[in-house]
Amino acid sequence: MAVVSGAAVGAQASPSGPASSASGSIVPAGSSTANDPHEAAAQREAVRMLAAFQAPPGATLAANQPDPLPSGLDRPPMKSAAESQVASVGWYETSQSPDDVLAWVKAHPPTGSALSGGGSGSGPGFVTFSFPGPGRANWLIVTPQSAADGRTIIRLDASAVWTPSRPSGSTLGYTATSVSVVTVNPMNPQFALPADETATHTSTDPAVVHQVVDLLNALQPPVPGTKNCAADMGITVRITLPGLATAAAQAGGCGEVVITPQGGAPEYYDGAADLIPKVYTLFGVTWSRSTGLPPGIARTGAAGTR
Repeated sequence: MAVVSGAAVGAQASPSGPASSASGSIVPAGSSTANDPHEAAAQREAVRMLAAFQAPPGATLAANQPDPLPSGLDRPPMKSAAESQVASVGWYETSQSPDDVLAWVKAHPPTGSALSGGGSGSGPGFVTFSFPGPGRANWLIVTPQSAADGRTIIRLDASAVWTPSRPSGSTLGYTATSVSVVTVNPMNPQFALPADETATHTSTDPAVVHQVVDLLNALQPPVPGTKNCAADMGITVRITLPGLATAAAQAGGCGEVVITPQGGAPEYYDGAADLIPKVYTLFGVTWSRSTGLPPGIARTGAAGTR
């Protein structure tokens, strides 16, 4: 996941900062305005990550953003390049120094998280903790900085990336009577592909057809934004459901799957890396390249915009 400096983007789970409940926990301010249920879930997850923070002894949860803010706390030290993310901010005050705060939180990571990095650059020092998510890691950033009055202000930035829900009516039916799969490489034909993949495999077994349809219906749209992708060598797995739809799964690159319903417009999804081996397994073929690259070709990094 790419990271760049700047302010967090996306819907704010707590637009005016988290509020303090009677028990001292962090709760969201106001109700969710998310239209997508995945976004609403991400809002709840962002607030949960703030609440998982283990504050240093004696630190006080602030009900609102401190004013004035110490230098460098007007923005998160980094953010995800994903365009569909929810950002929520929390604040604490303490008499401990920023270095002591960082040492404490490293030794006492937020519940359910793992220390994933940190830094300082030209601003205050910070540490990041990752939380498991559905296919993507969410994170909490802890940034302490000294204030003019001698206090240390702790900024918490919770970021939860969410996947846009699949459009209504985009799922495929079970009307196809057969399904076929084949691997092609029109971009780099000089790279030899295994014979059992370049051969077209066809099945008329209703169970196989239904399972392929289920796999395609389970795909989700990509998270919009910039991401780092593997090299794309042009290897594509084509899945054909006659009279119903065709699918082109990108074996390298960003792992895109393009589904074109019969008589409809192309639809774009993530998940080719999982889809391809599962489909081939239904035909008794073991997918030979987990990277999607021919033997002897090294994986390289590349940035792609989705």
